[in-house]
Amino acid sequence: MKIEEYLSKLIEHLGVEGEIEIKIEEGDERVRIDIQTDEKDTALLIGSRGETLSAIELLTKLSFKDDYEDKRITLDINAYKLRQEDRLKEKALDLAHRVLETGQAYEFRYLNSYERHLVHEVIAKEVGLEKLNTHSEDRDLGRVLIIEVKNQDA
Repeated sequence: MKIEEYLSKLIEHLGVEGEIEIKIEEGDERVRIDIQTDEKDTALLIGSRGETLSAIELLTKLSFKDDYEDKRITLDINAYKLRQEDRLKEKALDLAHRVLETGQAYEFRYLNSYERHLVHEVIAKEVGLEKLNTHSEDRDLGRVLIIEVKNQDA
């Protein structure tokens, strides 16, 4: 069974009756799946805080892991993840500028590993933020990403 057929049946099983379009982009390191559907079905497929989307992605990864052993499978619905990433990057830059202005460190909590990676990357690449440092630490409630001014003694 192909990914398109698998996802079509899975989405139909979830009760989506509208049109869906599945685009698959296969690169050297990952397989990117973009699903476009009617706006009325978007909330059902994404779920609260993206939980349904994450479940669909996990089921797809598990079902096709042997077909794509060396590739990471990512799935997005109506560009939800892309919009979330853009919001996170914008928030990270706003907070980084605040840290620069105030000198007070900021702690990002409740980010998954990919989100922490995005924040590290966007701050490292942004011109004007060279005086900042980001790192992650283990805490009681999980990993925390910290944005702070670099130590002047280093």
